[in-house]
Order: sequence, then structure tokens, then C-alpha cells
Amino acid sequence: MVRIEKPLNVLLEFLLQNNSSSRISSLQDKQFMKQHIKTLHHHPKRVIIISLTIALIIGFLGYLAISKSRNFTPSDNSALINPNENSPSVRNLTLGFLAAGRIKSVSVKAGDVVKKGQVLATLDAGNVVGALDQAKASYAIAQANYQKIINGATGPTIDVAKATVNTAKVSLNEITKQQEVLVNNAYKSLLNSSIQAVAVSDYGAITAPVITGTYDCSNEGVYNLNTYTSSNGTSVYYTGLETGSVLSTNAPKAIGTCGLFLSYPSSAGILTPVAQFVIQIPNKSAANYTSNLNAYQLALQNKEQAIAGAQATLDQANANLTSIVTTARPEDVATAQAQMENANGALKIAQAAYDNTIIVAPADGTVTSVAITPGQIAVPNASAIEFISNSSSN
Repeated sequence: MVRIEKPLNVLLEFLLQNNSSSRISSLQDKQFMKQHIKTLHHHPKRVIIISLTIALIIGFLGYLAISKSRNFTPSDNSALINPNENSPSVRNLTLGFLAAGRIKSVSVKAGDVVKKGQVLATLDAGNVVGALDQAKASYAIAQANYQKIINGATGPTIDVAKATVNTAKVSLNEITKQQEVLVNNAYKSLLNSSIQAVAVSDYGAITAPVITGTYDCSNEGVYNLNTYTSSNGTSVYYTGLETGSVLSTNAPKAIGTCGLFLSYPSSAGILTPVAQFVIQIPNKSAANYTSNLNAYQLALQNKEQAIAGAQATLDQANANLTSIVTTARPEDVATAQAQMENANGALKIAQAAYDNTIIVAPADGTVTSVAITPGQIAVPNASAIEFISNSSSN
């Protein structure tokens, strides 16, 4: 076997320590390499082995360079920004008709306070109303025909299954009502979290008014209280959720119509006409606000779960009844069901067409401007009523 250890060691030391542009460090190594280089043509095996060795070294170094470049990942993620963070909640709404036609009625004006679902304006839509009534009748006929086919089966077992369905329906309705009461009560407790008037500034000896009663309305917001001097004495002018004034006395006086009352202690200094206070609904600084908020959120979760459970029971009862009714032919039942679903679809289309001819308040709020009058021709999607919503997220 050919011995090549010495030439390879010298070559490796030359490549690794000095690179391709370094000089050989010792005269002995120079002479040694010259001697072996001159004799390489007499030893072709050495030439092959040395060439393969150099190729392997070059390939290994190239692999390291490629691996290093592939493993590089940028570490600066500061430019990644969530475009939805801190996006403001839009409260100003522009309402308009979704269909064309002659305006029949406009029931509000600028400054009116409206409730969610209240009809604000309508189009003259006699044909649309007729089509809606016809669709309702067709759906009722399809339902009756479906029930007629289903009720063709008789027997004690079917009667029991029908009774189970009816019981499940009643249970679903009762549970829905109960859960809505529980949610409303929890929300009312949240709105009444230790209601109090807080001074806007430090007024020294002036005592804040005492707030009593139960807030019965559903809107969240603030009452701004400002004292002023009138011919009858010192009074309080309030704005915000409601607007009005009340004479400052020691006896409780109503603030607006939502169930709250205002009074001053007999020792309070109330003659200064510059005192300003604020009542927050709900009072998020109250000690019981967090517990009331948790109770309200839990009530919402319980309502969803309870109604879902009752609906599942009703669905199971209906499925059981369907499986028991074997005297009706499957094709007849399928046809009747398809007719009922088709009529239901036509009813939804007719209802949507009617909804396009009216403008309703999407939430509790205040009308800021009205750009339409009865008798005009409405243009679809044109601005008709400007509206500010009073709704706010918890």
C-alpha cells in the first residue's frame, strides 16, 4: 500500500493554518513539498488520493458555510404590529333605506331619543306587505300539510313521543324566561354597584350629595352634577344620561326618571355655586364592581348552557318522534318537509324585502339629523338619518 501520511499532513497544515495566500513557515517543509511534488507523476495513486482529500475538505467547508446561512433568522420583531389593537369603537351611525320607493312616514326629528328596534321611517310598500302576508300563509299551509302527514301514525307509543316533544318545548320556553330574568338581575346589580357622587375637584368643606334609590334603566353612562344659585336657592343641574335640574334640599329629590335620588346632609356646605360632581353608571371604582361583573358574566354563561341543554332535549324528542312514526311513507314525509322548507325560504325573502322598506334604530341612542321627509323618493343606501348610539361594551 502506498504511504501518503507525510504529504497529506503537510498539505492539511498548509491549507488550514495559512489558507491559500499564506507562505510556508519553514524551509524544511518547502523542500519536503517540492520533493514530493516532483515525484507525484511517478505515483498516480497518490495524485488521486490527494485530489479526493482536497475535494472532501472543500466540500466540508462549503457545507458549513451553507448551514450557517440557512440557520440565520432575524431576531427583531419590533415591526410586527397588530392593526386591530386599540381600534376605537364607532358610535356615530348613518342610517338609510336599502330599497327604493316613496317615503311614507318619518317618525323622528333631530334630538329625539329612541330605543333599539324603534321604527324611524317607512316607505310606501303595499306590494311588499302583500307579498309578506302571502309568504306567511304559504308557510302555514306547508306546516299544516307536514303535520298532517306526520300525524297520520297512531298508537300509544306515538302519543307518548308527542307528549315528550310538547314537554320539551314548554321546558325550553320556561328555561329561556328564567335565564333571561337571572341575567337581567345580574346586570341591574352591576349597574347599581355602590352608586355615589364623586367631586370633580377638591372643594374643601363642601360635602358631596348623597345618592339613593335603585337605577332601573339599562343604559350605561354618567350623570354630571353642577350646582348653581337661583332665586329659590342653590340647585343642581344634571346632564349626561338624563338632563334636568333639582333644588338642593336635605330631602331626597329625584334625578331624572331612572330611580335615583339626590340629597345633601344637613351640615353640608352647598351654597357655593361652583361645585361639580359626577355619578358613574356603573361605578367601576366601587369595591363590589368586580364581583358584580363576574356574577353578570357567569349569568350569561349559565344562560347559554341552560338553553343549549333544553334545546338538545327538544331535538332528541323530535328525533325520537320521527323515528317512531313509521306508518307515514318516507317519501311523503320528505316531500312535505321540502315544501315546508321551501315556503320558509320564501317567507325569509319576503321578510327581508319588507325590512328593506323601513329604518329601525339599531340600538338605544339619539337622532342627530334627519335628511328625509314624507313624499320624497328614497335612494337605496343614501344617508337618511344620522344617529348616535348610547350602547357601550363592558
